[in-house]
Amino acid sequence: MTTYAIGSVKGDYQALLALLEKIQFNPDNDCLWFTGNLLNGGPQSLEVLRFVKGLGKKAVTVLGDQELHVLTVATGLRQPEAGDTLDEILAAPDREVLLKWLRGRPLIHHDAKLNFTLVHAGIPAEWTFSQALTFAYEAESQLAFGNYATLLEHQGQDQSRWHPKLTGWKRLRFIMNAYTLMKYSNRQGKLDFCTRGSVATQTEGLVPWYRLPNRMTAELNIIFADDADFMDADFPGIYPLPTQAWLSALALSATPEKISVACG
Repeated sequence: MTTYAIGSVKGDYQALLALLEKIQFNPDNDCLWFTGNLLNGGPQSLEVLRFVKGLGKKAVTVLGDQELHVLTVATGLRQPEAGDTLDEILAAPDREVLLKWLRGRPLIHHDAKLNFTLVHAGIPAEWTFSQALTFAYEAESQLAFGNYATLLEHQGQDQSRWHPKLTGWKRLRFIMNAYTLMKYSNRQGKLDFCTRGSVATQTEGLVPWYRLPNRMTAELNIIFADDADFMDADFPGIYPLPTQAWLSALALSATPEKISVACG
């Protein structure tokens, strides 16, 4: 039995099928982890959602910003953006079943036996592992069981600094931003949600979130979607999966092996 972690599929169902063929995925024996952003970009977001949901316990996916985006559009709180490929999902007869399933996905997944942790974007440097799980659950429970429309309405990129005394929607907004949007950070821990490009091209003082000093989860092996395209050197315990021209799978073992196929 092998567990494979897979980068952002972004609606490219054909690339996903090609990758699964390349790794010889066997749903009877193997498991798949997805870094979120299953949808939007490619032409077959609906097929991807149905496929991953249909795998049941053989698949784990965490929430990315695109999952939150489609949920927000579906509630009428946001208009679709230029380039969105969400129409088939929004018009599907099983739309509500799929959206409810998405709302029940976690922000973080940890497997103690494999010794790997899965997120979409990252984990703030100030959080311990225990806090990361606890804070994620605060947002997850609101999204799955609480007033999820109000939670989605209070999204915003303005909340980029963590403080233990944050409460209410500001607290939940930071938690969701951290797990689905964080990329770079300054040395003081202020998160940058928009900057992309290789580490070598960034201004002084701006570093990938995982390179902040004294990061409290440095002992974890963290897998995430490299939406920023860091093009960074290998860093202990950090396993970014590219999200640009290649769809990649990471075979989880003591010596993880990365396998990729071209997208599109």
